[in-house]
Amino acid sequence: MYSLNGSHTRRDKVEARSLSPNSSLDEQAVPFLAHDTELEKGLVEENCLAKKYLYVNISLLILSVIFFLGSVIVQSRRFGDKECATHLSAYSPVMEAVEYEWVTFENEFSTAPTKYRGKPTADLEQAWTELWKYGAFPVGVQHLGDLNQSSEVDWRRVTPGDPRSPTVGLLEGFHQIHCLNLIRQYTYREEWDYSSEASWHGGPEMVRWHVDHCIETLRMNLMCTADVTPYLIWNDPAGFNGESPSFNTLHKCRKWEPIVEWVKQNVIFNGTAKEGEHGNGEEHHIGQHDVHEHGHTA
Repeated sequence: MYSLNGSHTRRDKVEARSLSPNSSLDEQAVPFLAHDTELEKGLVEENCLAKKYLYVNISLLILSVIFFLGSVIVQSRRFGDKECATHLSAYSPVMEAVEYEWVTFENEFSTAPTKYRGKPTADLEQAWTELWKYGAFPVGVQHLGDLNQSSEVDWRRVTPGDPRSPTVGLLEGFHQIHCLNLIRQYTYREEWDYSSEASWHGGPEMVRWHVDHCIETLRMNLMCTADVTPYLIWNDPAGFNGESPSFNTLHKCRKWEPIVEWVKQNVIFNGTAKEGEHGNGEEHHIGQHDVHEHGHTA
Protein backbone atom coordinates (compact mmCIF):
# COMPACT_ATOMS: atom_id res chain seq x y z
CA MET A 1 0.00 0.00 0.00
CA TYR A 2 2.73 2.31 0.89
CA SER A 3 4.60 1.56 -2.26
CA LEU A 4 1.55 2.03 -4.42
CA ASN A 5 0.69 5.30 -2.80
CA GLY A 6 4.28 6.39 -3.09
CA SER A 7 4.29 5.51 -6.75
CA HIS A 8 1.06 7.32 -7.31
CA THR A 9 2.34 10.32 -5.52
CA ARG A 10 5.44 10.46 -7.69
CA ARG A 11 3.34 10.11 -10.86
CA ASP A 12 1.04 12.91 -9.73
CA LYS A 13 4.02 15.16 -9.13
CA VAL A 14 5.38 14.39 -12.58
CA GLU A 15 2.03 15.13 -14.23
CA ALA A 16 1.60 18.23 -12.14
CA ARG A 17 5.05 19.42 -13.14
CA SER A 18 4.35 18.75 -16.83
CA LEU A 19 1.07 20.64 -16.71
CA SER A 20 2.40 23.54 -14.67
CA PRO A 21 2.80 27.00 -16.30
CA ASN A 22 6.37 26.81 -15.15
CA SER A 23 6.98 23.62 -17.04
CA SER A 24 10.10 23.01 -19.07
CA LEU A 25 8.12 23.75 -22.31
CA ASP A 26 7.44 27.28 -21.18
CA GLU A 27 10.97 27.64 -20.02
CA GLN A 28 12.20 26.64 -23.49
CA ALA A 29 9.87 29.20 -25.15
CA VAL A 30 11.14 32.18 -23.13
CA PRO A 31 14.32 32.73 -25.17
CA PHE A 32 12.26 32.91 -28.41
CA LEU A 33 9.89 35.45 -26.87
CA ALA A 34 12.80 37.57 -25.75
CA HIS A 35 14.34 37.34 -29.23
CA ASP A 36 11.07 38.45 -30.85
CA THR A 37 10.86 41.41 -28.51
CA GLU A 38 14.40 42.50 -29.31
CA LEU A 39 13.72 42.10 -33.04
CA GLU A 40 10.59 44.23 -32.85
CA LYS A 41 12.46 46.83 -30.85
CA GLY A 42 15.25 46.86 -33.44
CA LEU A 43 12.77 47.24 -36.30
CA VAL A 44 11.10 50.16 -34.53
CA GLU A 45 14.43 51.86 -33.96
CA GLU A 46 15.47 51.24 -37.56
CA ASN A 47 12.18 52.65 -38.82
CA CYS A 48 12.56 55.74 -36.64
CA LEU A 49 16.13 56.20 -37.86
CA ALA A 50 15.02 55.85 -41.49
CA LYS A 51 12.33 58.48 -40.97
CA LYS A 52 14.85 60.74 -39.32
CA TYR A 53 17.23 60.41 -42.31
CA LEU A 54 14.32 61.01 -44.67
CA TYR A 55 13.38 64.23 -42.89
CA VAL A 56 17.01 65.33 -42.89
CA ASN A 57 17.35 64.63 -46.62
CA ILE A 58 14.12 66.46 -47.40
CA SER A 59 15.27 69.42 -45.32
CA LEU A 60 18.64 69.48 -47.10
CA LEU A 61 16.89 69.30 -50.47
CA ILE A 62 14.62 72.21 -49.58
CA LEU A 63 17.58 74.25 -48.33
CA SER A 64 19.52 73.45 -51.50
CA VAL A 65 16.63 74.63 -53.66
CA ILE A 66 16.32 77.81 -51.58
CA PHE A 67 20.05 78.51 -51.84
CA PHE A 68 20.01 77.80 -55.58
CA LEU A 69 17.09 80.12 -56.23
CA GLY A 70 18.66 82.75 -54.01
CA SER A 71 21.95 82.55 -55.88
CA VAL A 72 20.14 82.82 -59.21
CA ILE A 73 18.35 85.96 -58.02
CA VAL A 74 21.56 87.46 -56.64
CA GLN A 75 23.52 86.66 -59.78
CA SER A 76 20.81 88.04 -62.04
CA ARG A 77 20.86 91.28 -60.10
CA ARG A 78 24.61 91.30 -59.92
CA PHE A 79 25.06 90.78 -63.64
CA GLY A 80 22.59 93.20 -65.16
CA ASP A 81 23.34 95.29 -68.24
CA LYS A 82 25.64 97.71 -66.46
CA GLU A 83 27.46 94.99 -64.53
CA CYS A 84 28.08 93.01 -67.70
CA ALA A 85 29.21 96.16 -69.50
CA THR A 86 31.61 96.97 -66.67
CA HIS A 87 33.00 93.44 -66.80
CA LEU A 88 33.51 93.64 -70.57
CA SER A 89 34.94 97.17 -70.70
CA ALA A 90 38.05 98.99 -69.62
CA TYR A 91 37.69 101.14 -66.51
CA SER A 92 35.82 104.40 -66.92
CA PRO A 93 34.32 106.76 -64.35
CA VAL A 94 31.62 107.45 -66.92
CA MET A 95 30.33 103.89 -66.60
CA GLU A 96 28.05 105.01 -63.78
CA ALA A 97 26.07 107.04 -66.31
CA VAL A 98 25.63 104.21 -68.80
CA GLU A 99 22.04 103.21 -69.57
CA TYR A 100 20.72 100.85 -72.23
CA GLU A 101 17.77 100.78 -74.59
CA TRP A 102 16.62 98.66 -77.53
CA VAL A 103 16.74 100.57 -80.82
CA THR A 104 15.80 99.52 -84.34
CA PHE A 105 18.04 101.42 -86.72
CA GLU A 106 16.25 103.27 -89.51
CA ASN A 107 18.86 103.36 -92.22
CA GLU A 108 17.44 102.31 -95.56
CA PHE A 109 18.87 103.95 -98.67
CA SER A 110 15.52 105.62 -99.19
CA THR A 111 15.22 106.84 -95.59
CA ALA A 112 14.56 110.56 -95.31
CA PRO A 113 17.62 112.62 -94.31
CA THR A 114 18.25 113.14 -90.61
CA LYS A 115 19.82 116.22 -89.07
CA TYR A 116 23.20 114.47 -89.43
CA ARG A 117 22.76 113.34 -93.02
CA GLY A 118 23.16 115.21 -96.27
CA LYS A 119 25.07 118.17 -97.62
CA PRO A 120 26.59 120.65 -95.18
CA THR A 121 24.46 123.39 -93.71
CA ALA A 122 25.02 125.54 -90.64
CA ASP A 123 22.43 123.53 -88.72
CA LEU A 124 23.89 120.19 -89.80
CA GLU A 125 27.43 121.22 -88.83
CA GLN A 126 26.20 122.41 -85.43
CA ALA A 127 24.30 119.15 -84.88
CA TRP A 128 27.50 117.16 -85.43
CA THR A 129 29.47 119.46 -83.15
CA GLU A 130 26.95 118.99 -80.35
CA LEU A 131 27.41 115.23 -80.52
CA TRP A 132 30.99 115.20 -79.30
CA LYS A 133 32.63 118.54 -78.51
CA TYR A 134 32.72 118.45 -74.71
CA GLY A 135 35.43 118.89 -72.14
CA ALA A 136 37.85 116.78 -70.14
CA PHE A 137 37.10 115.03 -66.86
CA PRO A 138 39.29 113.68 -64.04
CA VAL A 139 40.57 110.10 -63.96
CA GLY A 140 42.14 108.95 -60.69
CA VAL A 141 45.80 107.98 -60.90
CA GLN A 142 44.98 104.74 -59.05
CA HIS A 143 43.19 103.60 -62.21
CA LEU A 144 46.16 103.94 -64.56
CA GLY A 145 46.81 100.21 -64.24
CA ASP A 146 43.16 99.48 -65.02
CA LEU A 147 43.69 101.35 -68.30
CA ASN A 148 46.96 99.49 -69.01
CA GLN A 149 48.88 102.76 -68.71
CA SER A 150 52.18 103.34 -66.94
CA SER A 151 52.42 105.55 -63.88
CA GLU A 152 55.94 106.50 -65.05
CA VAL A 153 54.54 108.60 -67.90
CA ASP A 154 54.23 112.34 -67.28
CA TRP A 155 50.47 112.42 -67.76
CA ARG A 156 48.67 115.73 -67.83
CA ARG A 157 47.20 116.39 -64.39
CA VAL A 158 44.17 118.32 -63.26
CA THR A 159 46.56 120.13 -60.93
CA PRO A 160 49.87 120.46 -62.80
CA GLY A 161 52.91 119.28 -60.87
CA ASP A 162 50.92 117.39 -58.24
CA PRO A 163 51.64 113.64 -58.54
CA ARG A 164 48.54 112.86 -56.48
CA SER A 165 46.30 114.88 -58.76
CA PRO A 166 43.92 113.01 -61.10
CA THR A 167 44.93 112.75 -64.72
CA VAL A 168 42.97 114.40 -67.49
CA GLY A 169 40.59 112.13 -69.38
CA LEU A 170 38.67 112.52 -72.62
CA LEU A 171 35.95 110.20 -73.86
CA GLU A 172 36.94 107.76 -76.60
CA GLY A 173 33.36 107.69 -77.87
CA PHE A 174 33.52 111.44 -78.47
CA HIS A 175 36.85 111.00 -80.23
CA GLN A 176 35.32 108.42 -82.56
CA ILE A 177 32.38 110.69 -83.40
CA HIS A 178 34.88 113.48 -84.04
CA CYS A 179 36.72 111.17 -86.42
CA LEU A 180 33.58 110.22 -88.28
CA ASN A 181 32.69 113.90 -88.50
CA LEU A 182 36.11 114.78 -89.92
CA ILE A 183 35.80 112.08 -92.59
CA ARG A 184 32.33 113.40 -93.43
CA GLN A 185 33.73 116.92 -93.69
CA TYR A 186 36.57 115.70 -95.88
CA THR A 187 34.09 114.32 -98.40
CA TYR A 188 32.41 117.74 -98.57
CA ARG A 189 35.57 119.87 -98.42
CA GLU A 190 34.88 121.29 -101.88
CA GLU A 191 31.39 122.38 -100.84
CA TRP A 192 31.99 123.88 -97.39
CA ASP A 193 34.70 125.99 -95.81
CA TYR A 194 36.18 124.19 -92.79
CA SER A 195 39.38 126.25 -92.60
CA SER A 196 38.36 127.85 -89.29
CA GLU A 197 38.26 124.51 -87.48
CA ALA A 198 41.33 123.25 -85.63
CA SER A 199 41.21 119.84 -87.31
CA TRP A 200 41.81 121.56 -90.64
CA HIS A 201 44.88 123.51 -89.56
CA GLY A 202 48.38 122.54 -90.68
CA GLY A 203 47.87 122.35 -94.41
CA PRO A 204 46.51 119.69 -96.78
CA GLU A 205 49.13 117.09 -95.85
CA MET A 206 48.37 117.37 -92.14
CA VAL A 207 44.62 117.17 -92.78
CA ARG A 208 45.15 114.07 -94.91
CA TRP A 209 47.21 112.52 -92.09
CA HIS A 210 44.44 113.36 -89.64
CA VAL A 211 41.78 111.76 -91.85
CA ASP A 212 43.85 108.60 -92.21
CA HIS A 213 44.29 108.50 -88.44
CA CYS A 214 40.52 108.73 -88.06
CA ILE A 215 39.86 105.99 -90.60
CA GLU A 216 42.20 103.72 -88.64
CA THR A 217 40.52 104.68 -85.35
CA LEU A 218 37.10 103.69 -86.65
CA ARG A 219 38.42 100.51 -88.27
CA MET A 220 39.91 99.34 -84.98
CA ASN A 221 36.78 100.17 -83.04
CA LEU A 222 34.44 98.49 -85.53
CA MET A 223 36.54 95.35 -85.54
CA CYS A 224 36.80 95.44 -81.74
CA THR A 225 33.05 95.66 -81.17
CA ALA A 226 32.37 93.30 -84.11
CA ASP A 227 28.62 93.76 -84.55
CA VAL A 228 27.20 90.30 -85.26
CA THR A 229 23.60 91.45 -85.76
CA PRO A 230 22.27 89.91 -89.00
CA TYR A 231 20.67 92.14 -91.61
CA LEU A 232 18.20 90.48 -93.94
CA ILE A 233 17.47 90.63 -97.67
CA TRP A 234 13.94 90.91 -99.00
CA ASN A 235 12.54 90.27 -102.45
CA ASP A 236 12.11 93.69 -104.02
CA PRO A 237 11.08 93.89 -107.70
CA ALA A 238 12.44 97.44 -107.81
CA GLY A 239 15.76 96.49 -106.23
CA PHE A 240 19.01 95.46 -107.84
CA ASN A 241 18.55 91.90 -109.15
CA GLY A 242 15.08 91.96 -107.60
CA GLU A 243 16.40 92.14 -104.04
CA SER A 244 17.11 94.76 -101.39
CA PRO A 245 18.93 94.56 -98.06
CA SER A 246 17.19 95.76 -94.93
CA PHE A 247 19.49 97.76 -92.69
CA ASN A 248 16.74 98.39 -90.13
CA THR A 249 18.48 96.19 -87.59
CA LEU A 250 17.77 95.78 -83.89
CA HIS A 251 20.47 96.79 -81.42
CA LYS A 252 20.85 97.24 -77.70
CA CYS A 253 22.38 100.69 -77.45
CA ARG A 254 23.93 102.84 -74.81
CA LYS A 255 21.95 106.03 -74.42
CA TRP A 256 24.03 108.93 -75.66
CA GLU A 257 22.40 111.77 -73.71
CA PRO A 258 23.17 110.51 -70.17
CA ILE A 259 26.82 110.10 -71.16
CA VAL A 260 26.96 113.65 -72.48
CA GLU A 261 25.30 114.94 -69.31
CA TRP A 262 27.80 113.11 -67.11
CA VAL A 263 30.74 114.68 -68.93
CA LYS A 264 29.14 118.13 -68.78
CA GLN A 265 28.59 117.79 -65.05
CA ASN A 266 32.14 116.57 -64.40
CA VAL A 267 34.04 118.74 -66.87
CA ILE A 268 37.23 120.30 -65.53
CA PHE A 269 38.15 122.33 -68.61
CA ASN A 270 37.29 122.51 -72.29
CA GLY A 271 40.58 121.83 -73.99
CA THR A 272 43.44 119.45 -74.67
CA ALA A 273 45.88 122.00 -76.06
CA LYS A 274 47.09 125.42 -75.03
CA GLU A 275 45.96 128.44 -76.99
CA GLY A 276 47.39 128.36 -80.49
CA GLU A 277 48.89 124.84 -80.31
CA HIS A 278 48.00 123.13 -83.57
CA GLY A 279 49.64 121.40 -86.48
CA ASN A 280 52.03 119.23 -84.42
CA GLY A 281 50.40 115.93 -85.33
CA GLU A 282 48.53 115.58 -82.04
CA GLU A 283 44.78 115.23 -81.61
CA HIS A 284 43.11 118.59 -80.94
CA HIS A 285 39.47 117.72 -81.35
CA ILE A 286 38.43 119.77 -78.33
CA GLY A 287 41.15 122.41 -78.22
CA GLN A 288 40.16 125.42 -76.11
CA HIS A 289 40.02 128.08 -78.77
CA ASP A 290 38.46 125.58 -81.18
CA VAL A 291 35.56 125.28 -78.75
CA HIS A 292 35.24 129.01 -78.25
CA GLU A 293 35.34 129.64 -81.99
CA HIS A 294 32.00 127.89 -82.33
CA GLY A 295 30.53 129.50 -79.25
CA HIS A 296 29.98 126.04 -77.73
CA THR A 297 30.92 125.25 -74.16
CA ALA A 298 30.26 122.21 -72.06
